[in-house]
Amino acid sequence: MGNLLRSSLFRLRKDVVFWLALAVCLEAGIAFAVSCLNIPSFDDVYFFPLFLALAAVLSLFLGREYSDGTLRNAVTAGHRRWGIYGAGLVTALLVSLLCLVAFWLPFLLVQGEALACLGAGVLVPVAVGFLLLMASMTALFTAVSFNVPHLAVGANVNLILWVGLMLGSYQVGFALSQPEYVREVTMTAQGEMVEGPKMPNANYLDGPMRVLCEGVEACLPHSQLNDYVSYLGNCLYVQQVPEAEHWAETDFLWQAPVCSLAVTVCISGLGLALFQRKDLK
Repeated sequence: MGNLLRSSLFRLRKDVVFWLALAVCLEAGIAFAVSCLNIPSFDDVYFFPLFLALAAVLSLFLGREYSDGTLRNAVTAGHRRWGIYGAGLVTALLVSLLCLVAFWLPFLLVQGEALACLGAGVLVPVAVGFLLLMASMTALFTAVSFNVPHLAVGANVNLILWVGLMLGSYQVGFALSQPEYVREVTMTAQGEMVEGPKMPNANYLDGPMRVLCEGVEACLPHSQLNDYVSYLGNCLYVQQVPEAEHWAETDFLWQAPVCSLAVTVCISGLGLALFQRKDLK
């Protein structure tokens, strides 16, 4: 596995798509940092290029090894498939880490002093959470790239998966945000708005369905991303405006990393199991 990893890292250094992905992440990070110069109000739209660049570079780099016959030659040379998959996954995790660093570097340069004042109690959980969040998405992109033989198809599947997970997190979050009771508002002849009695909301999720949706939301990377950036933005804002309302919900700081780690292990295991049975001819 060590030789495979060194060979993969050597090819990565010469991969143009990898350097372009780093440039995209850096530019997105600069735009993100500039948007937070006055008030740290974070918008998740700045994170789209980060994950799209990661999906593209992993799909093209790992998928090219599949289409070019590199994986088949490695198996023919006597390398075990778990070693091949492991080397690819470690390389993908390194790419993910570098893309994350490129994205956050401009923000650290702009807000470094303010972040230092927050202390390790805020920064360490957020940093660990982001790393594990990226690891879960990297494991997914790697599993697809190792098991889809066509380069273009693999890249499209990874991009569609990221967009689908993002939209899914919005839908689940919207469903969970529905109030338990609603009031019907009517307008009188004099133009006054009158609220009626409280009525049960038919769209409110309760019981096992709510528990299931909460579990799904905790595992969705984009839901975790929104929680982390909202929490960090609130901490920085309260630092500037002490009378502002503090972020109340902090359970996700330990729940999200556990979910991300579980998702990473499960997806990696599934990807390896499929790769073990894959016909590379």
